[in-house]
Amino acid sequence: MTARDWRNSTNPIAMLAEIYPLRGMDSAEPQTRKSRLYVLACARVARDKLPGVCRAVLDLAERVFGEPKTDKVLRDQIYPLAESLVHCRGEVEDINDIGRALVSLGHVTPADVMVKESFDPPVWCGYAHLAYAPFDRTTPNFLRIPPELHSADLLREIFGNPLERVPPFRSEWRTDTVVRLAQHANATLDFSVLPILADALQDANCNREDILDHLRHHPQHHRGCWVLETILNDF
Repeated sequence: MTARDWRNSTNPIAMLAEIYPLRGMDSAEPQTRKSRLYVLACARVARDKLPGVCRAVLDLAERVFGEPKTDKVLRDQIYPLAESLVHCRGEVEDINDIGRALVSLGHVTPADVMVKESFDPPVWCGYAHLAYAPFDRTTPNFLRIPPELHSADLLREIFGNPLERVPPFRSEWRTDTVVRLAQHANATLDFSVLPILADALQDANCNREDILDHLRHHPQHHRGCWVLETILNDF
């Protein structure tokens, strides 16, 4: 795959294989922040399709992994419940056991998570792996998440174009205005300011067309936008 292929691809599975090539059974790498942010973005788009207990676990994953500093206390509290999702087959009793555990921890109400019927096992499996993926300590098997829940545009939103050779982001482009706008967008998820952020970067003499074009023209923005991450976190 070339940089041009990446820009034009509509096949997120092929794009993921480019970033995370298949390794041997005994080979595992720690999951990256970008991988988690991509899965969380996919989950936000699919939110209305997901069972309540999966939505609840993913909402907590946002709190755990959404900021640069991981909330390790909450992560360790929720990890075993996230893992339980992939070990059940969608039976109503098992789902409600996980739901009751979340309720007992004070994170949700019964109405948020309890179900009256079991799920079709293959359907449940896909949703469960999506909900568990942010908590996976190693790079998840993305093939376990249904293809329709993946997105090429979200990969470009989170990863930019990893196959494109570009100059580094210059520290002098981080003016007070640039940082303030980026912080606002990241904290409020008000992405309407991103074209204004592009103007501010240009005023700071930023000449990276990939950055300016992404801020002005990318079709969907989410927490984890690679430009915002670069401005705020990649010092």
